[in-house]
Amino acid sequence: MQDNPLLQAAGRFHGHIGPFLAVGLRMGQVANERLGRAPMDMKAVVWVKGRPPRSCVIDGIQYAAGCTMGKANITIEPDASKVAVRFTAKTGTVLVSLTDRFLAGIENDLKGAEEKAIIDYAFKIMDTAPEEIFEVAE
Repeated sequence: MQDNPLLQAAGRFHGHIGPFLAVGLRMGQVANERLGRAPMDMKAVVWVKGRPPRSCVIDGIQYAAGCTMGKANITIEPDASKVAVRFTAKTGTVLVSLTDRFLAGIENDLKGAEEKAIIDYAFKIMDTAPEEIFEVAE
């Protein structure tokens, strides 16, 4: 069901809704739960391929965690092998990594997919438990 206000709002910010935007939102949610929401204090280092669709994760992180290019509290490290982010705040550090299995699933499931299937997949990600998507280390 396409009823997730956070994903819908992030989609307006980003320009469209897709699975990597949803992954970034979920990463930011994990950080907020573990470290507390502190957009002026939190910093993020993101490892991701430097072009869409994977790079869309960056906008999800910015939107959910408040780590933004404008505040210079997000750094992008180009890496074609993974999708991961390390969040640091006064309350601690958390590393959130998309599992290889889930990453392969996104790319295999959506190869050649039409826009509706891509959007539906993003909403499905928002309803998936973090432990099914990520490896989290503190």
